[in-house]
Amino acid sequence: MWNTRKHTRVGRRVALPAALLITALVVSGCSSSTPEAEGDTTAVVEKDLAVAAVSAPNSLDPAQIVDGQQMFVWSSVLDTLLRKDPETGELLPGAAEKWEYNEDGTQLTLTLRDGMTFSSGDPVDAAAVTATLLRSKATPGAVQSRLAAVADVVAEDDKTVVITFSAFDPQFLDNLAQGPGAIGDPATMDEERTATDPIGSGPFTLDVEKTVPGSSYVLVKRDDYWDADNVPFKTLTVKVLQDPTASLNALQAGELNAATVQSQVVSQLDSNKFTITVNDAVAVGYLNILDRAGEKFPALGDVKVRQAINMAIDREGVLKGIFSGVGIATTQLVSPFGEIYDEKLNDEYEYDPEKGKELVEEAGYAGETFQIPSTFLSTTIEPVLTQAFADIGLTLEWVTVPPQQAQAAARSGDYGLYYQILGFNSDSADLATTIGAAGFGNPTGYTDPTLDGYFDEINNTVDFADALPVYKELNQYVVDQALVAPIAYIGATWATADGITYVGKANTLATIRQFDVTE
Repeated sequence: MWNTRKHTRVGRRVALPAALLITALVVSGCSSSTPEAEGDTTAVVEKDLAVAAVSAPNSLDPAQIVDGQQMFVWSSVLDTLLRKDPETGELLPGAAEKWEYNEDGTQLTLTLRDGMTFSSGDPVDAAAVTATLLRSKATPGAVQSRLAAVADVVAEDDKTVVITFSAFDPQFLDNLAQGPGAIGDPATMDEERTATDPIGSGPFTLDVEKTVPGSSYVLVKRDDYWDADNVPFKTLTVKVLQDPTASLNALQAGELNAATVQSQVVSQLDSNKFTITVNDAVAVGYLNILDRAGEKFPALGDVKVRQAINMAIDREGVLKGIFSGVGIATTQLVSPFGEIYDEKLNDEYEYDPEKGKELVEEAGYAGETFQIPSTFLSTTIEPVLTQAFADIGLTLEWVTVPPQQAQAAARSGDYGLYYQILGFNSDSADLATTIGAAGFGNPTGYTDPTLDGYFDEINNTVDFADALPVYKELNQYVVDQALVAPIAYIGATWATADGITYVGKANTLATIRQFDVTE
């Protein structure tokens, strides 16, 4: 089983997520972890893990990899510099056993652990880490933008990597547990095979003969992996199944022993064979107000209209009717497992369409019509949102957008609204992603003097504990100004069999560390 007790935690151990990514690592402007203690290394009884994923990897090239459930495959082949505790979200050592910021957060020193090798037998050293980071920064792809603040990366010696930044990046450490922290083999990284069968330093290698790209991925454990004693699975099979019914059928047929299931079909599973684990908040579903300045859609630039939209949504009704009660109604974007979260803010907008209609009329925008992309994520909630807008005197017109064009539509400027489901990243990222001027969920780059002040202070405060009061004020401001219309934290129901258990809570990154074996 995963022996998380053998780790010496980075800072104090509390049941909170990656909000600790700076707090736990900084002392008087400098941050440092401690190496993992050896502790108990009792051998585990290995099992085979077969898990369902909703999407196949777009690539296994470190410069192109995407997070989400694609991580099940690539994070098993490619080690990351840091990891996250599946229960608390706390950052843990990965390929880097120690890390330390300078006083202003413009330089980060990573100390790599001894004895790591790629599956080829070559050592994982500072030169390999440096080469990977510089290549990912220079290569257009999903990882590049997350390394934007990196000015240079240098290998000081075989075990020491020094990263210099143009400015402190509050999200960088957290990113090292995800795509930007993946390590490739510089001897083979530029070869064609890297996209489909890379040489990595992770706990598994890809069985190319048994793998069907886009459909099923079979991986075999490396016995020479540095942490092999704590990898409880001898094989990993990832089946790509977008249809929940297909996942359920595969579970019942014994083709899978781990998959998410819809809560309404849990009763169809034999309770003697399956363990059901519910996580009430793995993502947030929200109506993103893209044109917050009202440049193209003036009504959305009026705080009264934005507040009215928040009042028009029956969050508890949506939670019960669409998400089968698995989740939590919310008016906030931030994770309920994090330190920024303020439960009192969930009372800010009670369901009151009559009051919302009054606000719309006061603002002078009654009768306004908004076109909004209709995507595979929005189809089930569209009738509810359409009625909610009608209740306050506004009209929604849904425009069908193919899945491959969904994100482009959100960033096109053609629409003022967009329904999204956003998985939690970390306390430092959850607001920046949607509210920050450069955030992916803020395609118009909207900001105002108050937001500028909050983000300026955050971006110049290395210690998260010092920045936390500002994050809380920012969260309050986002809710007060109704810059978005959050609806519900969306939960996940996992079914596991054959002595497998799901252990994810605050950290739900799709890695094998989300699963354990039962004694």
